[in-house]
Amino acid sequence: MKKSNFLIAGAALIAVGSIATYLYFKNIAIKVSSPLNSAQVVPESAIMATFFHPNQKAITKLQQFGTPEVRKLISQSYAEFQQENLAQTNIDWEKDIKPWLGGVMLAFVPSEEVQNTDPVNLLMVVGIKNKLEALRFVTKLKGEDESKVIKREYQGVTIREVTDETGKTFNLAILGDYLAIAPIAAAVEDAIDTFQGKSVSMSKNATETLQQNVGVENAIATIFIPNYSQFITEFADDLPENQKLSAASLEQFQEIDSMVMGIGVDDAGVRLRAVTKLVSPLQPQQTQPVSGEILQRFPAKTMMFISGMGISQSWSQLVTQAQENEDLQDYLDMVRKTFEEVGLDVDREVFSWMDGEFALGLIRSNQGILATTGVGGAMVFETSDRSAAEATLKKLNQMAIDNGGVAVKEKQMGAQSLTEWQMVGIGTFFGYGWLDDNALFVGVGKPLIKVIMSIPDDGLIDSEGFEEIVGSLPKSNQGYFYLDMQQAMVWVNRYPFVNVVIPSEVKTILDSIRGIGVTGSWSDELTNEMEMLLAL
Repeated sequence: MKKSNFLIAGAALIAVGSIATYLYFKNIAIKVSSPLNSAQVVPESAIMATFFHPNQKAITKLQQFGTPEVRKLISQSYAEFQQENLAQTNIDWEKDIKPWLGGVMLAFVPSEEVQNTDPVNLLMVVGIKNKLEALRFVTKLKGEDESKVIKREYQGVTIREVTDETGKTFNLAILGDYLAIAPIAAAVEDAIDTFQGKSVSMSKNATETLQQNVGVENAIATIFIPNYSQFITEFADDLPENQKLSAASLEQFQEIDSMVMGIGVDDAGVRLRAVTKLVSPLQPQQTQPVSGEILQRFPAKTMMFISGMGISQSWSQLVTQAQENEDLQDYLDMVRKTFEEVGLDVDREVFSWMDGEFALGLIRSNQGILATTGVGGAMVFETSDRSAAEATLKKLNQMAIDNGGVAVKEKQMGAQSLTEWQMVGIGTFFGYGWLDDNALFVGVGKPLIKVIMSIPDDGLIDSEGFEEIVGSLPKSNQGYFYLDMQQAMVWVNRYPFVNVVIPSEVKTILDSIRGIGVTGSWSDELTNEMEMLLAL
């Protein structure tokens, strides 16, 4: 391999994220750099940009997490990266790259000139924290084989075009405190024009987005999409013909103006926060937070939980959108057909009355019928139309009696009435009842039916796992997604019937994750804030 081949091992690998991953886990000196400064080299036509922060504090925080096995895996991955990409070159990461490498911005800059060509029109802007070291690297990069390096001048700036033995070509130029790299020459030329003020930079038209505080500590990466509809259009154009999005689907994305996402590390783990701006405001009732009271019904052994509000409203929106979206219409028709097979009209008899808060949980239990599965389910639905819900339940009861060999039994538990489905040799496997005038509960497995009917002493919201995973997320929200990874892995390992084959490396990583928590909220009718925590 020629010395000049390192451009693939350097620039190309950054583009696909290898060095970005390395930045997360290895020590890199801090450079005073920011997304806004880097964007001054990026043309205004860029529709997406990702800035990787060389944040030493974030690296230190990450190193505090994980099991010894995970840290060993990371070390092995880095060694393989060096062996596979640098072993046959005279480039040493620690000596030749690390001393000058600062923040990295990766931008997608579409251009009519490069449509339908193989190279992706990516522009990488690398902050230089030591110009002498950077110049030494460029000199070493071209090596002794000058035939593989073509130098030319553009607007008084030297562009070096380097080609490796496979025919892949990259262009690079030093612009002040930045190194611009791209597989397409036009992208580097645009960066030169932008740097010299001959064309408008991304920072001019996206200042608000670039300066948006996404509220993550110790940032690792910040992703900007200043024109969301254009980004989706460009993405859709690159899809294979059999995966093309319909015009109606693309039109839905026109409602989103922009998005900024931050990824950082804090005391709990890795946190992602995204702020999305809409073009037109939503109705006030669409942005109201949930009360969260039904959370109290779920026990600490709940290993996965989803809550929210307004299933009926969401279904109605899908029905409206499907009128101009053939793919979505096919999906809704499939759902309707599935419910028709059990004698239910999904529009009138199922989703129509689910207009309040809802919660669904998977709960570990090894009692009764659940002894063979180790897990059961529980659901709570609030409704303003109890009579419609009871009519649906009555219909389901009759269907179970007529077709399933099921005995439907009514019983009283304290002040609450309970309906149970029973089968010979199995006993009670399904049940439902009303917690109050408008809250219906449904349980799969008799042990969970009893649990969900009362507020458990050992509740989910008071558990250590729930507090560690979602306790730091916004309390005023529109619902949670919660996964206790530790409980889930115990279940997977204990019950072979799950039949999930997990590669050893993946299992090592999963074992280091405490859980995942996600929630969303609206700061106003135009701004949605989504936050996710990967608790480590």
